[in-house]
Amino acid sequence: MFERPPFKTAGLLTTLMYAYYKRGKASREQGIPIVWVTAVFPVEVIYAAGLFPYYPENFGALAAARKVAHQLSGAAETRGYFFDLCGYARCGLGDALSTEHPVGEIERPDMLFCCNTQCGSLPKWFETASRFYNAPYFLLDSPLIETTPTTLGRMYFIEQLKEMIDFLEVRTGRPFDFDRLAEVMSMSQEACRLWISILDMAAMSPAPFGFFDACIHMAPIVTLRGTKDAVDYYRSLKDEIEERVEKKIFAVPGERYKIYWDHIPVWPRLRWFSDYFAERGALVAASQYTHSWAWSFDTSSLLESLADNYTQAFINRGFEQRLQMKISLMQKFKVDGFVLFSNRSCKPNSFGLFDKRHLINQRTGLPGVVIEADMADLRFFSEEQVKGRLDVFFDQLAQTMR
Repeated sequence: MFERPPFKTAGLLTTLMYAYYKRGKASREQGIPIVWVTAVFPVEVIYAAGLFPYYPENFGALAAARKVAHQLSGAAETRGYFFDLCGYARCGLGDALSTEHPVGEIERPDMLFCCNTQCGSLPKWFETASRFYNAPYFLLDSPLIETTPTTLGRMYFIEQLKEMIDFLEVRTGRPFDFDRLAEVMSMSQEACRLWISILDMAAMSPAPFGFFDACIHMAPIVTLRGTKDAVDYYRSLKDEIEERVEKKIFAVPGERYKIYWDHIPVWPRLRWFSDYFAERGALVAASQYTHSWAWSFDTSSLLESLADNYTQAFINRGFEQRLQMKISLMQKFKVDGFVLFSNRSCKPNSFGLFDKRHLINQRTGLPGVVIEADMADLRFFSEEQVKGRLDVFFDQLAQTMR
């Protein structure tokens, strides 16, 4: 097994996330509404309204990382939910329907807010949860951006943001504070700036930080974006990575290859994948997944900036645009090959991957492979099959690099 020097900030991350979930419990005791939100959602509005945002997708990822997703999924499936549904949704539904809670009980929502730019499963999951918990639900709808953003689409989303703010004012009984929104977005901007600079360090050769590291350290950019905690955390992490560069502590000693990984990792086998690549001298340097929160906010035009960032999530783009986004990252990080993860739980992201592998190879000359598994549920993971495909990929990579 490949051993890496632990990050000092890992302890800070544990403390930070513990405090976040503790604040959730305290918020309920203090009468502050618990608001479910999706991962790619303008959470800045929720923080500005003085509410506590809770991410049930993170609950699913935690259950997956602790290798109990199959247990929670089974609880949902026995109640009639199909095993082909998103693993995160099955974990959330399964925990709500269970008396046993192996990763702690999922937080009961007072309100639910969902943006459909990620997929079609999230709106239906939140709708189901809204009925189950008898809590009001607001869906923020974005049209698909097939080629380039349009003025009409932008205006449509901005009008919904205004409607959402009206919804919050009615539910909270107080006027929305736009000055506070500007402050929150300013902190989001700084956290995202730091996050981008950290991700960019993977382009160094050899690199002190890579995708599998980012999968661990991404929690604050998702859950605490818009807070000072996130800004302080990423300043500390960036300082530590720069210190590692000075001390020549690299993510993969003897780095030979840089690899692009497409989208979510296989959470319950994150360490296995990390070791597999490291043992072959390969740094997984970049992914659309961790770059999903690489935004830039403009506090001089609040709602317009939120619309520009949140409508352009890569899953909300057309086939050619998604393809170009992948190739751009591959070129930026000067990768030697790519892995496309056909994720049983995330079908919108997995659409057309075999065609994309062919087109990327055709346009860039890079070797690539498609692996099939599930981001959460180990019942759909075959180590032998995945390793077999990756072994062939590394054989091709070695021949290409000669």
